[in-house]
Amino acid sequence: MNAEVLVDSYLRWLRENIQVCDRDGVSEVTTPFLDRHNDHLQIYVQAQGDEYRLSDDCYIISDLALSGCKIDTKLRRKLRDEVLNGFGVSEENDELFVVSDKNRLAQSQHSLIQAMLAINDMFMTSNQRVASFFTEDVSSFLKEAGVRFVRDPQFTGKSGFNHKFDFTIPASSDRPERLVRAINSPKKDNVEVVLFAWEDTRSKRAPDTEFYVFLNDSLKKIRPDHISAFEKYGIRTIRWSERQKRVRELSA
Repeated sequence: MNAEVLVDSYLRWLRENIQVCDRDGVSEVTTPFLDRHNDHLQIYVQAQGDEYRLSDDCYIISDLALSGCKIDTKLRRKLRDEVLNGFGVSEENDELFVVSDKNRLAQSQHSLIQAMLAINDMFMTSNQRVASFFTEDVSSFLKEAGVRFVRDPQFTGKSGFNHKFDFTIPASSDRPERLVRAINSPKKDNVEVVLFAWEDTRSKRAPDTEFYVFLNDSLKKIRPDHISAFEKYGIRTIRWSERQKRVRELSA
């Protein structure tokens, strides 16, 4: 499957699976993306003059708090804000929101949904342990390994959508540019989002650009079909438990 077919298929899937319901002047948009409870993510869109306010109605952060994972420390708030800033999303009183004009409404919906998925994925939960920030773990690993990188690069794809990656490793005399994403809890939705981001942007990058995905296998094994999906599109996967084996190719 070539890049254009994947992008078209993804956009068609979005159009066919998004439901919109009007509730007293507010559009409730039910998306095909699932949260960690396997419930469909919803956003709310309200016209405000010539602009639109898109919101998660406080769902993501409130749900994490109810699960025992409160973003109540300086470090956690810093990491949350870094993620949101990368998508151009704001937070106020636990509400994630974007204010958009009509021309950028589709991009704003895309950005808000990606931010919701990213915040939802930031946390690993277990019975006694909550809130490990996998992206920050990857950042620390790259620093310790002497890898040069830039945080939170954002690129525009063929579709016109902007896509945020977690890191980019600049090209060197020995290796091409490398884009990097960290996935804390791989599942169908965020795997598809990553595949779309890569296929939508790769034609805009240098022909030899490589894409790496770090997968957190600390608490559970990575499903073989997820690995296969990445490899089918030329994406290099790194299990967290095997990261030390890949230092040389990342630091070159």
